[in-house]
Amino acid sequence: MTEPLFASASPVFTVGDALVRELARDCVRLEISEDVQGLRTLRGHFTAVGGQATGPPGPLLYLDGDRVDFGRRLRVSVGAQGAQRYVFDGVVSAIEAELGDGEPPIVVLHAEDALMRLRMTRRMRTYRDMTDADIVRELADAHGLKADATAAGPRYDVVQQLNQSDLAFLRERARLIQAELWCTGDELHLSARAGREATSLTLVHGDHLLSVRLCADLAHQRNAVVVTGYDAAREAVIHEEAGPDAVEAEVTGGRTGPRLVARALGESVSYRVREAALTSEEAAAWARAEMLRRARRFVTVAGTTRGSPDMIVGSRLTLRRVGVPFEGPGYYVTRVTHAFDNVHGLRTRFEAERATLNEVS
Repeated sequence: MTEPLFASASPVFTVGDALVRELARDCVRLEISEDVQGLRTLRGHFTAVGGQATGPPGPLLYLDGDRVDFGRRLRVSVGAQGAQRYVFDGVVSAIEAELGDGEPPIVVLHAEDALMRLRMTRRMRTYRDMTDADIVRELADAHGLKADATAAGPRYDVVQQLNQSDLAFLRERARLIQAELWCTGDELHLSARAGREATSLTLVHGDHLLSVRLCADLAHQRNAVVVTGYDAAREAVIHEEAGPDAVEAEVTGGRTGPRLVARALGESVSYRVREAALTSEEAAAWARAEMLRRARRFVTVAGTTRGSPDMIVGSRLTLRRVGVPFEGPGYYVTRVTHAFDNVHGLRTRFEAERATLNEVS
């Protein structure tokens, strides 16, 4: 079977339950972004003249609340015919008008996914005898969302939310146990990295992978992470330590940052002083999470593809023709931006990370 020489990758817009073809016609630039902290955002630029909309001093498109308006559900799919994927599902949160000198008027739409509700709610609250997954379920229910919270973690006697937005608070809880937070439609997720289902892609530099920058950096690597505290119930000092074995349980072969930093630069220990653990279980979980956070970012990648609608945060990548130390599988996507314009068509910019560097002879 032959492939077409040209395939349109223009985005398709659905507002509410209606397909709005005019948005695809008038779209001159579109960016849809997400990362491991959650909150997917959209920014679209649309020509605001055409048809009966002649521009100032006459009417402009998309400013009359007819096709799009605040709070309207907006879904977007991208990709060539037969390979389109939904890359955004959220609501319109801001509308701009750009009137330049000698340029056609532009209307800019901003939208965010369901995590916007959590971003806009700030509170002070105490949670008792709960895990982080329990807290996610309670807050999801408060915002009318379903919850899929599977991340394991300690049970806390008391957790306090002190003048934080619900989103900032849940991001902090996720960081402490190295879990990831995101929304799909009206479902709020909290999951360990291993439990996040996503696509697997192979990218070859010089083919679908247009450009890429790869870096292995020891600056933030540590061969041990220590968390301390005091257990009042047991009247005992808490001292928990996580080492290279925490990340080595996730990988097969290769050189890890914690091992290399000790060999190349000597012993390097991180003492966590901002979090005061109240039980050994808390301290052990936090130490392991911090070791994973650092070690997973030993090798980082930033690249651009010809357009990869299947790529999402959590996608597993295999990179080819990128140099022996960086070659192969094991990359985890941490940030994705799907970008469309009338010059380059669809492009996907991504960031990814891997805990290992290949052995070189």
